[in-house]
Amino acid sequence: MQVTAVLFDLGGTLFGYERREEMGRPTRVALQRLGLDPDDPTVVAARQRAGQEVEAEYAGRASFLHRDLFRDRVSRTADLMGIRAPADVLARFDEEHLQAILEHLVPRPDAASTLTALRQRGIHTAVVSNADDDYLGALLRRHKLDPLLDGWISSEEARSCKPDRAIFELALARAGRSASETVFVGDSPEHDVAGAAAVGMRTVLIGEPGAVAPLSHGLAATGVADAEVRTLTEVLAVVDGLNGPPGRRRGP
Repeated sequence: MQVTAVLFDLGGTLFGYERREEMGRPTRVALQRLGLDPDDPTVVAARQRAGQEVEAEYAGRASFLHRDLFRDRVSRTADLMGIRAPADVLARFDEEHLQAILEHLVPRPDAASTLTALRQRGIHTAVVSNADDDYLGALLRRHKLDPLLDGWISSEEARSCKPDRAIFELALARAGRSASETVFVGDSPEHDVAGAAAVGMRTVLIGEPGAVAPLSHGLAATGVADAEVRTLTEVLAVVDGLNGPPGRRRGP
């Protein structure tokens, strides 16, 4: 069946993590406010353990707010170090972490050109993201990608986090497309590929040098993509391979 819609994950897919150090700075600052040295090996180990434990706990939930997850990582690190994180420190972390994401999560260089080329092919484009409402739309508007998309859905709006099937089903309903005519592009085998494939979509896994898809602790390493790419531009070749090049489309 012809591909008539391409849905994209946000972080690690349309947007890259090359500024991950800047996005992680609010965590370091929060730990310093708690009297902890973020470079101390004991603190580093506690932070790693906290991340694994919190992600494993959240992985079993069909829906959650990511601001809660990020805050709980800080709180759990403090607990492991034998101290309590006060509410004011955590609230300040929430604000600074949101701002860091808005400032330092940036589109891949070929994001706009790829979306434009898909729209020129008459293909529906949308974002389906495990993101909270307060930064998904803001990021797309900040980087002027919103006019190149037919829509976007956050996990907060859907009350469903990938790989839970409800967020994918809502995306298909919004697009007015069947799963068989839709391709999902994401960077996580566990969240994007496995979740989209479970509802019948074809899938493309995109990689980023040195990057590991976040929030995968506690999830089985499942999900084998139909195609793998290194750039968004390559997604066009995948779609054209399924549909035929522009101007030479096969019938439905």
